[in-house]
Amino acid sequence: MRALKFRDIWDISLDNVAELHCEGPDDVVVELDYCGICGTDVGIVTGSYAVAVSGTTLGHESTGRVVEKGENVRHLALGDRVVINPTYSCGECRLCRIGNPNHCERKMGTEAGVSYDGCFADRYRAHGDYMIKLDDHVDSRAAALTEPLSCVITGVDALHLVSTEARTLVIGAGPMGLLYLWELYRRGLRPLLVERSEQRRQFAEQVLPPGSVLYADLDSAMAAEYGASDALIDIAVDTSGHLAKELFERLARGGKLLNVALKRQFSELNMLHIADKSLSVIGSIDSLNNSFERAYHAIRDGEIPALKMVSHTLALEDYQQGFALIGCDVEKRSFSVPDQPSAKVLLDMTVGRH
Repeated sequence: MRALKFRDIWDISLDNVAELHCEGPDDVVVELDYCGICGTDVGIVTGSYAVAVSGTTLGHESTGRVVEKGENVRHLALGDRVVINPTYSCGECRLCRIGNPNHCERKMGTEAGVSYDGCFADRYRAHGDYMIKLDDHVDSRAAALTEPLSCVITGVDALHLVSTEARTLVIGAGPMGLLYLWELYRRGLRPLLVERSEQRRQFAEQVLPPGSVLYADLDSAMAAEYGASDALIDIAVDTSGHLAKELFERLARGGKLLNVALKRQFSELNMLHIADKSLSVIGSIDSLNNSFERAYHAIRDGEIPALKMVSHTLALEDYQQGFALIGCDVEKRSFSVPDQPSAKVLLDMTVGRH
C-alpha cells in the first residue's frame, strides 16, 4: 500500500509499504478516503514544529471505510464509513486523571501522523473506540474536517464566553480561522476576520457567517467597526502565531487572547497588565471534553458548513501540489505564496488505489 512518509525536515516521500491488518481484538483497519493537509503537517515538514518521529506516515484529518475489525468491536460493521479521532489518551496517567487527556503522557507513539503511522495512506489501523460511524447523508469530505473543528471547539470552550456582545476578532482566514469564525458565530458572537493574503480573502469571502466582515488589516477593521484604528477588543483568536504582542496590547480590560498556532515565536508580555487589567493569554490544542463528537454533530447537522471550506481535492500522488497550495513548496524546500484562492486541501486516497 502507499504511505506518505516523513523522514526529516523537507524530506517526505510517497512509499510502498506493507499493507495493514488487525493485530488485536479492539483494532479496526480503515481503507482511507480523504485526509486534510493541516498546519501541523506543514510545521512537521518545514521543521517549525519538530515533533514527528522519522519514518512516520503523515496525516490525521481523515475519513474512510472499515475493511477489517477485531472480535471486540461491536459498534462498527465492515463497510461502514467512519471519521477517525487521531488523538489517543490512556485515561490512566496523571494528566488524563486531572482532566487533560489532550496531553496524555502516553501520547508519544500513539498520535496519528506524528509518532504513529497516520492517514496519508491507503490504510490506517487504530482502536475502534476512536472512530465514529458517519450518518448516511454526511459527505466524507466534510467529515474530514471533524478533527480540526474539534480543536476549535476545545479552544472556544477555553474562552469561557459569558457575553454575546464581546468585541471578537479572528486573525487568519485559513481553515482554522474560518472554523473559529463559524464556531464563535454558533456561540452567539459576531466575530470579525482579518487576513492579509489576497488569495485567502478571495476564498473566505464565500464562506463568512452572517454578520461577519473580512478585512485586510487590523487597523482598518478597528476603524471601520469601532470608530478608531486603536480601538480595544475583548477576544482575539490568533491562528497565525505572529501577532501575539500586538493583539495583547489591544485587549480591553478583562480581554482574552487565544493562540492556536503551532509556531516557534516569542513575545514579551507585560505582567503588570495581565494582573491589573485581568487579561488572559490562553493556548489550546487537540480534542478535549468530548469535542470530537460535538464537532462531528455540528457538521452532521449542518451547523458548520464544512464542505464549503474545502477548496481543493487532489490525488495522494499530487501531495506536493497540495502542500504548495497552502504555502509549503516541498520540491524547492521553501515557503511559497499560494497563487490561487484556497482553504482546506484534501488528499483523495481513492484515486490510483490498486
